Amino acid sequence: MKRKLYMGIFFYLFLNTFIVEGNSSDYNWEKRISTGVAEKAKATELLWLETTNSSFLALFNSLNSEETKSAVIILHSIGGHADWPEVISPLRKMLPKFGWTTLSIQLPLISPENNIQEYGSTFQETQHRIIAAVKLLQKRGFTKVVLIGHGFGALSSLVYLEKENSQNIDAMIAISLQGYVYIKPSINILRLIERIKIPMFDIYGSLNFKESVESAPDRRLASKKSGNYLYTQIEVKDADHYFNNMENDLIKNIVDWLKKHINLPTPSSNAASKPTQYVH
Repeated sequence: MKRKLYMGIFFYLFLNTFIVEGNSSDYNWEKRISTGVAEKAKATELLWLETTNSSFLALFNSLNSEETKSAVIILHSIGGHADWPEVISPLRKMLPKFGWTTLSIQLPLISPENNIQEYGSTFQETQHRIIAAVKLLQKRGFTKVVLIGHGFGALSSLVYLEKENSQNIDAMIAISLQGYVYIKPSINILRLIERIKIPMFDIYGSLNFKESVESAPDRRLASKKSGNYLYTQIEVKDADHYFNNMENDLIKNIVDWLKKHINLPTPSSNAASKPTQYVH
């Protein structure tokens, strides 16, 4: 297993020695973060997926005992990584216990030496990475695919669904969604929500960042304008942007929503009726 992992890391670094993507310092920063994650993350499979411009890390988790054809693609928030300890790691490790295979992918990063506003330039590459992730899952026979994004990852999911044909995505879950008004070019988050026609779950905490909480009524109104009656919004009392110490509440809400909106048999272990406690 270790030999396979190290060979994968070597191949990744070798391949990307010859790839130039935007600002080289940004891509070198992403490579450094991804390599560190690859060395430490626990996953059923550690994968390097490819787009036209890059290779990127993806962490695949499933329970071998479960026969499931349903999967979620998990997108981390701004400046994070595919095994971020808050929100991302709990979701990717726990959802397989409820019948959902997880594929957590690394999104493009802007290095600390550059302006955070430049994250607005990452959406196109993120779209390519989601496409690559969807193709992998389809190749493996998954018939239900859901996007789950946290923070900037949720915004990136909305941008993807506007730009790409969403027929290959069955639903999306936005955790701690907000507009990130400082990025350039700016994104009209309400306009994006108006265009969503698939089931959408908008979940945030009452102690979230101000923008996320105050824009919640406008997000609900935008969904009504779209005529999307499969939009659901939930505010979790006392939860912050990262759902610190409230991971189980987040997972339970997501599992309950998925059971209601996606046709998926309940796992034989009956795990979905009583969420497993996440151990930090």
